[in-house]
Amino acid sequence: MEISPHRVKAGRPKAGTEQERHALLLEQALEIFMLEGVSQTSIGRIAAACGVSTRTIYERFENKYALLIAAIKHMVEKDVSAMVQIDNLSQQTLQQVLTDVGRFMLKRVLEPRMLSFFKIGVAEASHLPELSRAMKAVGPERIHQMLADIFSFYAAKNPLATQDYKRAAESYCELLIASPRQKALFGVLEPDWDAEAHLAFVVNLFLHGLQGMEPCNAVK
Repeated sequence: MEISPHRVKAGRPKAGTEQERHALLLEQALEIFMLEGVSQTSIGRIAAACGVSTRTIYERFENKYALLIAAIKHMVEKDVSAMVQIDNLSQQTLQQVLTDVGRFMLKRVLEPRMLSFFKIGVAEASHLPELSRAMKAVGPERIHQMLADIFSFYAAKNPLATQDYKRAAESYCELLIASPRQKALFGVLEPDWDAEAHLAFVVNLFLHGLQGMEPCNAVK
C-alpha cells in the first residue's frame, strides 16, 4: 500500500489563497477521520464534507491514507510551531521549558477527539501496519525530535547527563502521557485528577531521578 502523499500538481491558484484552502482541506479531513475512523471514511465522504470534488483530492493525494498522513503531519507541525513559540522559550531554564511544553502536550493528548483518534489508530494498526508506521513517523517521532533539539540546545550551555537526546525525549513523553491517557481511555481518570501536580512530578522525576528528587506533593 502506498501511503506517501503525491506532490500537489502545478496550477495557477489565486495568490495567498491556495495554501489556506489546502490547509483547510487537511484540517477538515482529519476531523472526519477522527470522528468516523479510517476504514469507514472514503475520499467521496471527505470531498462532500469539504465542498470539493473527488478529482481535486486525487490531484493531491493518491488515496485516503496519503491524505490522512498529510493531515496528521499538518496538525503536528502546527503544534510544534506553537510549542517552540512559547514566550521566552530560549531564555527559560530546562525545567521551565519542560513544564510549558509538557503542559501543552498533556492538554492536547487528553482532548476527547485526540483520545478517540488514538483508539482508532490502535484498532487500525493490526491490519494496516504500514499506515501505523507512517502515522508514528509524522506524529510521535516528530514531537520526540523537537524535544531532542531542545535538549541539544540546552546541553550546549550546560552539559546533560546523557547525549542520547532522542531517547530522553521519548522517556519524557512516556512519563508525561502514558498513564493519564490510559486512564482517560478507560474512563477511570479521577475527577479530581490534578494535571499540574502530575506535570510537576514528571518534570522533577525526569530531571533529578529518584535519588535526587526535590520534595513534591503526591499525585494520584
